[in-house]
Amino acid sequence: MRAPLVASLVVLMACGDSASTGGGGSGETAGGPPCGECTGGTGTGGTGVGGSGQGGGDGGMAATVSCDPLPPPAGAVIDVDPSMAASLPQLVFDAAPGTTFSLADGTYVLSATLQVRAPGLTLRSASDDAEAVVLSGDYAVNELVQVTASDATLAHLTLTRAVDHLVHVVPPGPGQDVLGFRLYGARMIDSGEQFLKVNPISGQQGYIDEGRVECSTFAMTEEGRANVEPCCGGCYTGGIDVHAGWGWVVANNRFEGIYCDGAGLAEHAIHFWKGSRDTLVERNVIVDCARGVGFGLGSGAGERVYPDAPHGGAFLAHYDGVIRGNVIFATNPFFDTGIEIAEANEPHVHHNTVIATASATAAFSSIDYRFAQTSVIVKNNLVNNITQRDGASGEVSNNLESTPLEYFVDVGGADLHLVDGATGALGQGVPLGDAGLDIDGEPRDASSPDLGADER
Repeated sequence: MRAPLVASLVVLMACGDSASTGGGGSGETAGGPPCGECTGGTGTGGTGVGGSGQGGGDGGMAATVSCDPLPPPAGAVIDVDPSMAASLPQLVFDAAPGTTFSLADGTYVLSATLQVRAPGLTLRSASDDAEAVVLSGDYAVNELVQVTASDATLAHLTLTRAVDHLVHVVPPGPGQDVLGFRLYGARMIDSGEQFLKVNPISGQQGYIDEGRVECSTFAMTEEGRANVEPCCGGCYTGGIDVHAGWGWVVANNRFEGIYCDGAGLAEHAIHFWKGSRDTLVERNVIVDCARGVGFGLGSGAGERVYPDAPHGGAFLAHYDGVIRGNVIFATNPFFDTGIEIAEANEPHVHHNTVIATASATAAFSSIDYRFAQTSVIVKNNLVNNITQRDGASGEVSNNLESTPLEYFVDVGGADLHLVDGATGALGQGVPLGDAGLDIDGEPRDASSPDLGADER
């Protein structure tokens, strides 16, 4: 028996970085599996600071995969315990390249930002148990971790309660790129603004490319919701927010509860814009977040100039990329858009299951593509609806709209695997060269794949 894809429901909603909005509201390439340590099939616990982790099941929050710990550290290792929390910012600031900080179990209340300045630096739990090692800003630190060096890794940790961002990745100076950031097996719980913020320095070259976010949980609790930044429309928070990033992978993660209750529209669980390119978003589970995955945004074009001038050198909010095999599910009226494509050219949106119950569909679009600069390829998805707006174009076929809820194992229990009677979905897809694996990490039928994220 496979575990339910989504097994706990949290009421959610979301907000943005600009005045444009999501799909149904009032405003606006890759190969095989990206995660070498990912295997398949377990869950995480509840959304509280102490209740989620690798391979648990306490809260019934089923994840898409089980991920093995990263290999043991090589090179210099500095052992840290909670009694050293006050000195940890200075230790990290002064660390040599390639250093691994191995954190013993416990809670580390930070009084300052951990500034990762040395290339190849790693922060990870000694036990490889994300629940057991908690870094908390207690809403007194603006950013828990700031990364300005390449090849930094944060693994098997809980990060929680930042005034602004749990993690912020930014160039160290003009014209300096940061490559290879990795967030793995982490728990990102409650952030006043975006949980993971990635951006260049305004008006200067220097970009954050080839990052990876894998096997991690992003969740907002009721306590966290009360501490969201009341900015820019009233709810300035979101999961992952990347500006002008090239070649990122976001895979096998879970996002839940990122919204503000009646206080405005939050950002997406996963958002790439301001000229981002070649992003791969696959096999993520997004539960009751106001907006799921966004490539681009209205008035969201960036200033990045790519050397090969893609799409005729047009300035776009997003270039190319793939969104595939994700499950996006909502049960509340704050849900706005499942997948949003805006000012983006030629992203592929394939084999996603984007479903909302009746209570969540008043202003809801499963997949929305918008604006004249937008051209999209949308195939083999299971959805409530697909919306086209403001002159957008696309190759949109072999999708099932108005998908019956009876097609899924247990909507009340939020298990969105297909049943035998899902005749409109089973075997109804067209073969796609970039279809990828299904939500359980299983291959798709080569000639007649099923629609949606699950290949039965």
